[in-house]
Amino acid sequence: MSPDDFRMVLRTFGESFPFVTVWNLQESDFLLVGSLRELGFDYPRLKKRFSEMGVLREDFKKLGLSDIYALLGFYRMGRKELLAFAEGADLNTDDSARLEYSAPRSLGKSTSTLNRKLFESFVADPPWGSNSEWVSRARHHYYMGQAFHASGWSTRALKEAEQAIRFEPGNGDYYLLRAKILLAQDKTAEAAEAAEKALLSGAEKAKEVLALADDFYTTQAEKIYRRIVRTGVKEISPYLGLGSIALHRKDFSAAQRWFQQAAEIQPKHPGVLFALGRLQLAKGNDAEALTLLLESQENGEDSAALYSELGEAYSRLKQWEKVVPAYEAALRRNRRNVAWRLSLAQALGRLGKVREAEEKYRDVLALDSSSTEAWRGLSGLGKRF
Repeated sequence: MSPDDFRMVLRTFGESFPFVTVWNLQESDFLLVGSLRELGFDYPRLKKRFSEMGVLREDFKKLGLSDIYALLGFYRMGRKELLAFAEGADLNTDDSARLEYSAPRSLGKSTSTLNRKLFESFVADPPWGSNSEWVSRARHHYYMGQAFHASGWSTRALKEAEQAIRFEPGNGDYYLLRAKILLAQDKTAEAAEAAEKALLSGAEKAKEVLALADDFYTTQAEKIYRRIVRTGVKEISPYLGLGSIALHRKDFSAAQRWFQQAAEIQPKHPGVLFALGRLQLAKGNDAEALTLLLESQENGEDSAALYSELGEAYSRLKQWEKVVPAYEAALRRNRRNVAWRLSLAQALGRLGKVREAEEKYRDVLALDSSSTEAWRGLSGLGKRF
């Protein structure tokens, strides 16, 4: 929606009700609440209802919100600020329905950031959040930061997180929030530093930090994994992470050592079996790798990566009739992987399925027109590109 149309909607709504509040949920999604009487925010009552409603708490958790108080972080302005922002805008009425003609002109245009920047200087604090009996100042900023982060306003979310840390520097939750926001801004080095500070507050933060570790660069993730291992937490994730880093570096002895420590914690965990299978495949122990990969599958592993490794193992063992379904399963989970599609085409060619192989080679060339292997495969079938 263009800024003119956006302001038109706000002014029209604002002129229709004596009391108005504006809430920003996610980027360009706004909620306008109009009422005939002034609305309140009864935190004690809402918190009681929140504690009684497990489904609501789960929904909040998925958004990264830990308390009903965080709702206040979606508040943007009242009627006074709305009318100031929309001053001079047209009205959309039954007699002058401008919006239905002007709004379609903005379809396909990216206007969310522009509208937000124009909107920002009019944003006001919620009128109900100053009661210090409800939450501490640090918690106030923390909950507000969670909401700003959920709505995609990273710069404001970061300011709130830093305010929370200033008031209570020993709280690991605040550093975790800061790490999440910085990751959303692709500031991985600063995010890793914040994650490490979260770990300093206690080993109980290890699981939450682990959930972020995949988004860090290898050296940053390695440092965090090692710090978590030193806390003595009985989680397999840091060991699998360190083992995967070692495997990527082709340091098989280090990978074996880390994966084995994970196996000592949960020997039948599908992730552990999968990691050990990948290691054996990398070492060239194809039959042993296949056994571990199949055991991982039996225990619940169902990722695209598993099926691609199964495809590779079957290929090395020349079990071509099993290669095809393995790579097909991998591609159902990740359709644009060119390497897997190429391997599937080669397996089909080995089985003499010329038409199917040709189709897959052409799929590869459609995704990557510079693939010499796909061109050679197609030529080997007597077909032209």
